[in-house]
Amino acid sequence: MVREVILYGAGKRCRALCEILKWSDVSVVAVIDSDEKKWGKEISGYPIQPPKEAEKLQNVSVCITMSNPEAVEQIRRQYQDLFYWNSIKEIGFYDLILEIYRDHSKIRRWITEYTINTQKEETVLFDCYQGLVLGGVESWTMDICKALLSRGRKSTYIISDGGTYDIEEDLLGHIIDVDINHDMRFVPSSIWKLAEVILIKLPCKVVTCSTDEVMLAAYLVKCFYPDQIKIISVIHNSCEAVYDAYRDFRECTDIYIGVSQDIRNDMIQDGVAPELVYSMTCPFACKKTLVRSYTEDYDQPIRIGYAGRIDHWSEREHSQKRMDLLLKCIRILEQRKVNYMVELAGDGPGRPQMEQYMYEHNLNKRIRFLGRVKRTEISAFWHRQDICINLADYEGRSISIIEAMGNGAVPVVTETSGTREDITDGVNGYRVPVGDFVSAADRIEYLASHREYLRKMGESAHGAVYPKSLMEPHVNFWEEILFP
Repeated sequence: MVREVILYGAGKRCRALCEILKWSDVSVVAVIDSDEKKWGKEISGYPIQPPKEAEKLQNVSVCITMSNPEAVEQIRRQYQDLFYWNSIKEIGFYDLILEIYRDHSKIRRWITEYTINTQKEETVLFDCYQGLVLGGVESWTMDICKALLSRGRKSTYIISDGGTYDIEEDLLGHIIDVDINHDMRFVPSSIWKLAEVILIKLPCKVVTCSTDEVMLAAYLVKCFYPDQIKIISVIHNSCEAVYDAYRDFRECTDIYIGVSQDIRNDMIQDGVAPELVYSMTCPFACKKTLVRSYTEDYDQPIRIGYAGRIDHWSEREHSQKRMDLLLKCIRILEQRKVNYMVELAGDGPGRPQMEQYMYEHNLNKRIRFLGRVKRTEISAFWHRQDICINLADYEGRSISIIEAMGNGAVPVVTETSGTREDITDGVNGYRVPVGDFVSAADRIEYLASHREYLRKMGESAHGAVYPKSLMEPHVNFWEEILFP
């Protein structure tokens, strides 16, 4: 059991840990950071010190607070000789949080003394603690809940954050608002409120979409009422940071569901029993018969679409969506004098940066920013695109790619999780290696000069994903998981 800890990395996650630890029986003996500009400053009342200070604290556990696995591994290598670290002395970020809450006497007393009035019907609680903004995860959550409600599963609810959202009538009365502190992760006030919601709804199944406060609160309840609650983790992303978090939270989850077969395989390879891991495809709007046109006139620009978050990037740090690679790909198309037009549906912190790049390189006549596009308008967006482009470093299973395919756009995408299930390279689209924007430009140039293939490949793309778009088999799958 950890009684003292060194926190390495004076960032946002360190600040959250400092606040949580003040409430616990674990003492922070030092906060250290490699950035000398931070030395001498304070974080949550603790002075930030250089790494050499840890040399004086050889018998104290160390928690590296950074979320990037590469950064964590670099720190381990860089300071291995200095700290003499080994597997016993290091504790993971989530491991530390679990230990703090699991062993806290006040939590134990509050949960065990709470008056439980078990429901006659088992409740299903879907986690949308970040709110009900129309992202892919949130849209899927609302869709599956509406479908379950339509089948008479009236004890289905969504946990949200109390924000103001445009809620469809079918879900009214089935949103549980909780006042969650988004500025500080895993703080006791948020965990307390979420645990109370879960205790009120016992017996229940909690469906989480990330390693978050809802999962922690559900786990704490599960520690004391193991027969009345199950935790189902839906994994929507396949990057190493996500897998690392699920490793730390492994004792919390009863069943895993990945949004691609790749994720399922990764979890099994990581040691999860195969019978505890499933895969699914999120349903989406797709007509049975594809009726659309393509830009077959060579005098007209071939139309390229991107739908998703517009991430910020820098020379030192790349974002998930790799908008920097998209712009490099566009620059190649310019150099090769390809006749093209790009439309971007979405918004994000990287948009001003992209717009500046666009004007600096005289691309403003070729690129259009549409901002956020309503879910009801996304099919029309893809219907007018010949090509869907996505050069992300990782995805779970990109809903925008399969939505594009369902509307007949030909995908030119990096080979991220799930793409092998949907795209046969050269038949109904193209998969290129992660980071290879040159090959993406090659495929677009080829299609721009062989437009007779657009319809053939686009219709094949639609045919590949239409059966996966249907809600009914998806709801059947979830009823088997939730109500066996």
